[in-house]
Order: sequence, then C-alpha cells, then structure tokens
Amino acid sequence: MSEVQLAPEAEASSRVPERLHAIERGEAEALRRWWQRLTLPAETLKAHMSLPPWPKGLRATLRRCDTTEAAMLTEAFRHLWHQLPDTVDQPEWRRNRRLQAWSCIALVVAELREERPGMPLGAALGQQKRETGKPCMSELRFQQLMTSRTPEELVQRLRRALALIDKRGVSVVHLAGDIALWWREYQGGVSPKPTQRLGFIWANDYFGAAAGYRTDTP
Repeated sequence: MSEVQLAPEAEASSRVPERLHAIERGEAEALRRWWQRLTLPAETLKAHMSLPPWPKGLRATLRRCDTTEAAMLTEAFRHLWHQLPDTVDQPEWRRNRRLQAWSCIALVVAELREERPGMPLGAALGQQKRETGKPCMSELRFQQLMTSRTPEELVQRLRRALALIDKRGVSVVHLAGDIALWWREYQGGVSPKPTQRLGFIWANDYFGAAAGYRTDTP
C-alpha cells in the first residue's frame, strides 16, 4: 500500500461532510488523514486506516515552531505538503502563496489533540465555560482574534484559543478552512459577499453558540 492509499473502511471515513470555505475537498481529506497519523495513538488510528502513526517527535517538532518558515522545514509539514493534491501546473507565485497558507495550517492544526468533525472554531469558542454563563473565550479576546493583522499574530492567537478549549472539540477541516480563508483575505482576496468573509463566519458561529445559554439582562 502506498503512502496515500487507504483501506476501504478508511476511505469511507475520510469523506469530509463539513462546509469548505477556502480549501478543496481533496485537500480536506488529505489534511484529516495527515492529522490522524500525526496525532492519534496506533490503536485509535486503526479505526481510520491501515497505515501506522508517524513518530511522536514529528508533531512535537512542528509544535515548537513559531513561524511558517520554520514549519516548512519540518518533516511533519513535508508529509502534509506531499499528500496535498498536485499543483505543478500552478504559476510559481500562486504555489508560493499556497505553501505559506498550508504551513500556517500545519502549525495550528498540530495543536489539536482530539477532533470533533463538523464543529467550527467560532462555535467552540462561544460555548459556555463550565456553567459559568460565559463563553470559553471572552468577547474581547475573540475580537482580538478576528483582527489578527499578521501570520504571526494569527498563529499565536489561534494557539491560545485552542488552549482555552483544551485543544479539542474542533473540526480539523473547519480550522484549516478558516486559516486558508484568512490567508486569502490577507493577500487581497476579500469576497464581495459579506457572509463569505471570515469575520462574519466566525462571529456568526461564536454568537450563535453563546445565544444558546445567555439571557439578556436589563
């Protein structure tokens, strides 16, 4: 079996039902398989594919990186990059942009310890924190996350956001799509439709989750 071939049951489980903002279905499926081999214990991984997990040190090395440039040099990222759908026909400038976005995705997604397919980041951050009546991430920090100006700020704030939810309970695919959309907008590709912009998507998910337990006070 080659590096990218899956057992029949794994091929079925890798199908991605989530909404895809700025990544393609083939990319989403490759990312999920990569994260599973990078993160899951061998016994758990068997439920998804016949391939073995990668050595634990690969994930640890990637998580120690602070920049996209450093992430690009890791073995863990090389595994991901080579599993993504081929882009040899793309112009070099577009390929370079894609490389930057996916190295950023790898930096953040590697923080997740457990995944919850279908759960967007904004909704997870807006969920109630231990019956306190307050969201897992405060509105102030959430606003700061939404106004990240540089890739370094984005990575730092997303890592902090994941720590607030114990680095679990978020869809790998949703998280990657959010980061890819941030990069698209950062590089000038802002959608003319407000509902397809990252700020709206995050806010809609966050405040939608908070509305489930909050009550207005006079």
